[in-house]
Amino acid sequence: MKDLRSEIRTRYGMTAIGLFVVTSVALVAFATADEQLHRPVAAGVLWVVMFFTAMSGLGRGFVSEAERGTALYLQMSAPSQAVILGKLISNTIVAVVSNVAVLALFVVLLGTVQIASPWILLLVLAVGSLGLATVVTITSAIVATAGTRSPLLPVLSFPVLLPLIMPGMNATLFAMADVEIVDVWPDLALMLSHTGIVATVSYLVFDVVWTE
Repeated sequence: MKDLRSEIRTRYGMTAIGLFVVTSVALVAFATADEQLHRPVAAGVLWVVMFFTAMSGLGRGFVSEAERGTALYLQMSAPSQAVILGKLISNTIVAVVSNVAVLALFVVLLGTVQIASPWILLLVLAVGSLGLATVVTITSAIVATAGTRSPLLPVLSFPVLLPLIMPGMNATLFAMADVEIVDVWPDLALMLSHTGIVATVSYLVFDVVWTE
């Protein structure tokens, strides 16, 4: 609640995310003009935008605590498990909202992209948003105490996110075609398994990351 109230009050993170989403999707629309964007390319571009949206907006949770000097106060006032869960929930909400906005702009600005199974695609985006938020939450906690914070976040996050992005792009590709949920389930299971592993490891090691 602290993070959400701070974001509503300052609107810094959501403004940065909104500008990035609009700019990136608009550039893709201008570059493709009215040309047909094939499904594999569309799925890849969608996940590229989602990845860099997460890098630009989700990593500020712990970094802002370090910049404002409130990290020590959080360590004294709340258990580490509550901090990591709170940051994860906040990042998940932001990720879901921003990725739904990305998809909406894709549909509006790139009219040539056909989505045959929109509800399956929304499910894929929800699982992907949870996975992105989980990875970025722990990696931002790791880089929060580093001197060069911004460049380190995507460098550390990308290798951990690859097992999520690859099945995510494949599931997105299936969702753009006329498929059933059973066809997408193997990729969704991989995404959920990866997210669960990262979340469990993050919960176990966060106390050391947060206090050392």
